[in-house]
Amino acid sequence: MDEIVCANTAFRYWRCPPQVRDLYPRLPNSEDGWRALSQAPFVTDILKVPIITSTEPGGVNCHSGLRTTIHCGDASGVDSTLETEMGFRVTNPLATLFTMARFVSQTDLVLAMYEFCGWFSVFEPTAAAEVELSKADDAAQDSTTESLFELDESQDEAQWKRVYARVKVKEQVNAKGTNVQKKTKEITKLKGTSLWMRKPLIELHELNEYARKMKSRKWGAKFYNAARMVSGIAASPLEVAGILLLSLPRSRGGAGFRNVFVNDFTPLTASAQSIAGQKVCYGDIVIVNPTIMKAGIVEIQGEVIHGSGAVLDHDAKRMTALQSMGYDVFLVTHDMLNDAEQLDAIVRSLCSRLELRYRCKTKAQKTAEMELRAKVLCNWLEIGR
Repeated sequence: MDEIVCANTAFRYWRCPPQVRDLYPRLPNSEDGWRALSQAPFVTDILKVPIITSTEPGGVNCHSGLRTTIHCGDASGVDSTLETEMGFRVTNPLATLFTMARFVSQTDLVLAMYEFCGWFSVFEPTAAAEVELSKADDAAQDSTTESLFELDESQDEAQWKRVYARVKVKEQVNAKGTNVQKKTKEITKLKGTSLWMRKPLIELHELNEYARKMKSRKWGAKFYNAARMVSGIAASPLEVAGILLLSLPRSRGGAGFRNVFVNDFTPLTASAQSIAGQKVCYGDIVIVNPTIMKAGIVEIQGEVIHGSGAVLDHDAKRMTALQSMGYDVFLVTHDMLNDAEQLDAIVRSLCSRLELRYRCKTKAQKTAEMELRAKVLCNWLEIGR
């Protein structure tokens, strides 16, 4: 395919883990016709139709069920595109986000920015891809985050690490004798989720510089305003939801906290190091009152784990270590963020511990919060679709 894939189509490409992309053949050339191209496995499973491509200003527009073209010279340059091993060119992550601006809401654009700047991606393989992935060596389940991103000689791109969840399933128990009724027992297994860990595709300063550069372009103001809402480097969609619900202004549905830091670096004292088994910790969301030099840490607890229960033990030790240093640590789950009364109780408690003024929300602010909650605690797989 000679055209440059961009916008939502490119977003789906960048979401796809390299070990999944490696399962698919190259795309046919567009000379074979767009119908043949649309039937390629990588298109039907990952890119989807209509395929969105970029054309230079003055080029021919095409809008059909198979393809859509947009005029965006900034996304067609050599510096903005990359050649893929699948046989087509794609906009780089920054240009991908910029060309998405005309197709998605501002909130979805912010979520997409958080994902590209973060340590995670959201992707659900097809059933056939799941089978192939299960055949692969699963040693990565127990690897450390550091070793995950180390390349060996046979790799051009680091494999992403999948996040697993504990699920309970029933399994038949072998019973002696021919007339014995078959029995089942409930066991816990690990199941792959749609959450994957990988290195950030974009550095936060790169996003801000690019947003300032593109501000005067068409759709640039929307892109710039969305980039200003990205305040840190998150590790999961639930963290992003927590950040936005706590940091956005009250008029936009947030709690209005200022001085909010994401995955903030916190050195540990000697006694805290003995508890955590490490010299530093990273608080998911750290809210600071600079006047009294006091901080509250919000730890986002999802229902997924990385390979084994060791991570859960690590989180408990980390929380205990931070508490031993005098930090107020709040463990927050999805259900707590999704419940207006529980979220309000967390905000009230944070204000009390940090000696900040608590104010009840007006009816309009509560409505804005409800709308924001629905937007950020969404199905991330639907972004850009």
